[in-house]
Amino acid sequence: METLAGASDLTAAFSSRGVDFAALGGAYLVFIASCVATAAAFFAARKYLVVAPNKHTRDYAQYVCAVLLTLLIATALENELLPAAAPTLRYVAYPQILFLLVLHVWMFRRQEPWIVELGASSIVASTAVAALAAGAAGSFRIAHAVMLLVFAGLLGFLWYQSVSTKRAFMNAASIYVRTKENLDAPVAPQKPWLGLPHWAALVVASVLLAVVNSLLRGAGIEQIPAVDVAFESVVLLAVTALVCAVPATSYWLARKAWMPELTRFVWLVWIVVGFAFTYGNYLTSLGKA
Repeated sequence: METLAGASDLTAAFSSRGVDFAALGGAYLVFIASCVATAAAFFAARKYLVVAPNKHTRDYAQYVCAVLLTLLIATALENELLPAAAPTLRYVAYPQILFLLVLHVWMFRRQEPWIVELGASSIVASTAVAALAAGAAGSFRIAHAVMLLVFAGLLGFLWYQSVSTKRAFMNAASIYVRTKENLDAPVAPQKPWLGLPHWAALVVASVLLAVVNSLLRGAGIEQIPAVDVAFESVVLLAVTALVCAVPATSYWLARKAWMPELTRFVWLVWIVVGFAFTYGNYLTSLGKA
């Protein structure tokens, strides 16, 4: 009997978070449709486009990974902190998001034209299919619109920096100009720590974010304890440093050199961690309202 009661509780816990057979079936159909649309977009890109992998394609992959990781965090926070009927992002989308995340990590590590085209095609197809499915089901919300705009901006960045049409390629006086195929500027050796300006900027940004978190919890500007602000700022910086230490140390152990563009990576991690803190406080304040 206890086993049946435990299974019933587990089923209820999944159901309250939108994970049931109907939702899983719908998510599976969306995933299959996204795969088909990705294949179509990929073959079209291979036929009509020329991609020149460069520094900007790596940047694009890095930014997409940060956005997808933020989406995973936002989904978990909404489902755990809001009432069952309120979340706009559901756990059933996790497999597809993880698939896109792995694909773009691969794209970041291997800069080849077909991988770049496959990654961009997957984002185009997934966002289009997800938007159509949400619109057809009447569940299109502001969170979906924000994600569409973000991914559209990232795809526009990739197109501007690294993509040309084959027609432009054939008619170009110089293939290097029209295909945006330029040599990457040499990257200066990265130190294993940030410089003073970056540390100062991170501290100031962390303090401001801690103040915003206190305001989101319902405190007035004159009621915010300085100790709480200092504590949250230190936690935010510590979590950022710990998250960044893992890939930076792994890179050094593998190549005996410090990770290039460590500063950019630290800021991306800080944004994701800061979003988790801030969005969590925002959802908690909604739950208390």
